[in-house]
Amino acid sequence: MRKAIAVAGICSVALVALAVAETPLNVKPGLWQVDMTLAYSDLPPNIQAMMDRMTAEQRAAMGYGGTKSFHRCVTAKQLNTPWVEGDSNCAWTVLKSTANDLEVRGTSCRMGKNQGMSSEFDVNIHVLDSEHVRASMHGTASGSGTNATLNGSYIGKWLGASCPANMN
Repeated sequence: MRKAIAVAGICSVALVALAVAETPLNVKPGLWQVDMTLAYSDLPPNIQAMMDRMTAEQRAAMGYGGTKSFHRCVTAKQLNTPWVEGDSNCAWTVLKSTANDLEVRGTSCRMGKNQGMSSEFDVNIHVLDSEHVRASMHGTASGSGTNATLNGSYIGKWLGASCPANMN
């Protein structure tokens, strides 16, 4: 069950390959550090109870109630993707794509499918400069009498042009 919560917690933040016809973000490819924070509301009672039993460290490892940091290797081809980790089973659609802003929507995501729910997520990335981005996320999961929401944000900082071999 904890694994299901972890997947649900980060599913809005999926690294996916989107169509390359859009304008890529004007940032440097390479190794990025992403610091992400998530907040949930209206979770099903059994999932909320499990979240309440977790330690602060366990919740923070999911990005819930604290900051989760991770590294992401972003290639030039991925400059118009959400650059986040989690559920790569969403069907992502680019809503807006400029050198400074990217808006994507993920539908048919894995979050909640086992509980008879459907989910969708919006991720908005704004370029602060070629080495820094800021993003916001909003997601909903509904069905089986539940309408849960997820809201989050992240800040990305470019660390360097090369990525460790195990990140490709």
